[in-house]
Amino acid sequence: MISPKFAAPVAVALALALVPTIIHSYRGARLDDGLRASIIPERLDDMPSTATSRKPAWVQNNFDTADWIERTYKVQGIDTTLFVARSYDPKRLYHHPELALLRGMQTTPAGLTRLEGRPDVPLHMVDIERDDRQGVAVYALRYEDGYIDDPLMFQLRTSFELLVSRRKPLTLFMAHALAGRSTAIERAPATRLLLSAIEAFERGAAAPKP
Repeated sequence: MISPKFAAPVAVALALALVPTIIHSYRGARLDDGLRASIIPERLDDMPSTATSRKPAWVQNNFDTADWIERTYKVQGIDTTLFVARSYDPKRLYHHPELALLRGMQTTPAGLTRLEGRPDVPLHMVDIERDDRQGVAVYALRYEDGYIDDPLMFQLRTSFELLVSRRKPLTLFMAHALAGRSTAIERAPATRLLLSAIEAFERGAAAPKP
């Protein structure tokens, strides 16, 4: 039995606890911003591409999304792979995406950098190696109109927001090539491709919606 004097506070607490359930179960858990990974063109800044053999089922299983692309572009004559995915399950994308995407390579996190031309885009760097070939991978995480430098702080910041609002997509951009490790990160083929993809996506986001 609950004392009558506690009945009102308990009722309020229970009502508040139902808010996330109502929002995510009945109103619809997702807020579609109308953007798609496929707005990034197959030919990007005069860099041609071909689709990789990545399977949709693999992406769905690992990142909980069907909204993705993966292409290999020729960047300065070097095969450089771009993966872009958008998911309403952010942790699937921001929690060490290189472990899934670069499986078969030796990966070593190499810190965070901001380039002079795009200081608003924190670039997460990963050194990669396979068959005695060394290279670099870089990735960026976009949420709403900004980019994430610390996924843990992002999780803490958004956890309370998601209790009372519909989920929004997070976008992962990753580029990698078995080249460029010996050069400055801003001149690496992976960095050039990543920034071109981000700029193309931003143009698509800024375009008037029909």
